[in-house]
Amino acid sequence: MAVITLLSADDIARTLSEYPVGSLEGFKEASEGIENTNYFVRTTQEDGKTGEYVLTLIEEANGSGSNRDAMVKILDRCVAEGLPVPQVIRTVNGASETTLFDKPALLCSKLDGMHVVNPVRSQCAAIGRFLARFHAATTSIQDEVESYVRDSDWLTRKTDTVKFDVSLLDRVELEATLQTVIDLLSRSDVATLPRSVIHADLFLDNALFNTYGLAGILDFHHAGSGYCVYDLAVAINDWCRNGDSIDRDRAVELLRGYSSVRAITQAELWFLPTFLLYAALAFWLSRLLIYIRTDLPAHYPVKDPDEFKDLVKSHTRLPFSVVRESLL
Repeated sequence: MAVITLLSADDIARTLSEYPVGSLEGFKEASEGIENTNYFVRTTQEDGKTGEYVLTLIEEANGSGSNRDAMVKILDRCVAEGLPVPQVIRTVNGASETTLFDKPALLCSKLDGMHVVNPVRSQCAAIGRFLARFHAATTSIQDEVESYVRDSDWLTRKTDTVKFDVSLLDRVELEATLQTVIDLLSRSDVATLPRSVIHADLFLDNALFNTYGLAGILDFHHAGSGYCVYDLAVAINDWCRNGDSIDRDRAVELLRGYSSVRAITQAELWFLPTFLLYAALAFWLSRLLIYIRTDLPAHYPVKDPDEFKDLVKSHTRLPFSVVRESLL
């Protein structure tokens, strides 16, 4: 989470007045992430009860109203299933969002916990278990959610956008990797892999842990209908990364955690190495798209695309693989 649009106390109080949460007691800026404006807010009711929430201002990068409607549907389903996700607070009129500075704004419950910097195997296993529960909880609504946006067409268009802003060697790497991923996604046997709603962005900064374990999963703005194994690949690429390679022990624990709830198919394991490459390419491109822009404000957070370029190279040269028996 981050702050892109600066808000005053009056701005926040005016927005909170549309919700049955009481009056503004205090607020502070969130400090991580790159796509939306987020503030932690504390409120007080007339009876003295306090509440803590996250006010999110949706910036331009996060798409249409239909995407937000789907996100709210996904979060509502997860809350109903007891998953540790933010609850979307409705306005006094029952709406799931309001408007501030002509931008959509959402208010969600604040989850307790801390971000992990150096995850251990038990935390990776907890992420795997969450993903399996999330996929199981949302399978029935996947047809009501748009397909994950970073498909073959998106990858091709974004590669065309950035390829002349990178070195010749990087361009060759981009185009070769793109072709590999397009070939993957065009296979008829890949088309039969298990699908559900996927989070598609379960990085370290989108999870909270406390002394009892996993306390919350955040940021469902990229969620869409997609391959379950892609969701696993995105998580492994961040939670199990060690420099420009994958830590095998942590990756196996994440996969074991997942398979303890929903058995991973042999086909998913077979294609996992290429899905890891696919996920690394998607995030290399998404970071490059921000990195090459010249119209961003000075304080806009820009993450290093080379992290995923190096991971793409690693997956290409030394693919990660695991046998099903090791997950039992």
